[in-house]
Amino acid sequence: MKGAVMSRHPDHLILGIDLTSAGAHLLRTRGTPVARPFDAERFVRLVRTADRALLDLAVLDESFLLHPSRWRAAGRLDAAVAAARVAPLTEGIGLVAALDTMHLEASRVAAAIASVDHASGGRSGWQVGCPPGVEPTDARWPAQAAAGVHRVGSEWDLARGVDDGSTGADGLRSVDHDGVRFAVRPGGAGRVPLPQGRPPVVMRVRTEACAVAAATAADVVRLVAPDLDRARALRAAVHDAAIDVGRPPAELRFLAEAYVVLAGDGESARARLDLVEALDGPGVGGGALVVAGTPDRFAQVVTDWADVGVADGFLLHPAALDADLDAVATGLVPALQARGRFPRTRRGSTLREALGLAAAAELVTT
Repeated sequence: MKGAVMSRHPDHLILGIDLTSAGAHLLRTRGTPVARPFDAERFVRLVRTADRALLDLAVLDESFLLHPSRWRAAGRLDAAVAAARVAPLTEGIGLVAALDTMHLEASRVAAAIASVDHASGGRSGWQVGCPPGVEPTDARWPAQAAAGVHRVGSEWDLARGVDDGSTGADGLRSVDHDGVRFAVRPGGAGRVPLPQGRPPVVMRVRTEACAVAAATAADVVRLVAPDLDRARALRAAVHDAAIDVGRPPAELRFLAEAYVVLAGDGESARARLDLVEALDGPGVGGGALVVAGTPDRFAQVVTDWADVGVADGFLLHPAALDADLDAVATGLVPALQARGRFPRTRRGSTLREALGLAAAAELVTT
């Protein structure tokens, strides 16, 4: 029924962490750009902390960089390279890399994500990246993104013996890397089956303009909304669009984004948020929900959003990677477990299984 919004897993919430800021980026001190190099050891430690806490996925957005001098380069594979490097060092967490198909050929995107899937034993995911200079609200982007997902999916389907005739291939393309440099070997998207068949596709939705694309092409929808009412409206738009395109809305997972500042008491958390806003200016959440409080209080927010059918889980942006990720691992996760809303063991060996998505063999190629 249109407008009806239901949570698929009310007792098994999904939790993810966005570790994009763990990459190299430019810091500004009194207006002067200062390059901070990529710290591989710290990055691995952060991912492993999230892994031990049983978080379902770690996301590396399109702004993730291995070297600060590459921040304006188009068609980067940095996120996929980093995910492939850390994959063998983790046990259960999904690794989602953002790549765009406007600057990268679909076969290259498919091969890069396939490399992560093989390295992780089936724990990769692909976020449809929005390239520099293109706003997600641009009316052209949703249609282009959906078309890109179809092309990438066709490449993956070749590996599992499903050929819709739109592409051809003769071997798996893999990512070679040496430090921050990389190259993609030439060749087709692959005849070597991926461990999970089709890695889950993630799309960010900020406005209703993206609803049809997400409903058509995504498995996981990131809801960027500052409050419950706005998140409800976005989810309803995608839900209704799924019905319109003939897709069961229950196939989708909805993750609300939240910028989190967590501390042992609410006053300390709010003071730290005030400091962050004083340094970085207003709008630190990028349009997402901003939370400053205790892990236990935030656990109540998470369950409240799930109970009213708006979110199947949350994707968290830590204000301070080390401090807030530790608070998630040692405070938020136990608080949700105590409420019976988060598992104490892994829900499967692949990311599709962790998210409760249908196996690739059950998917119908269109």
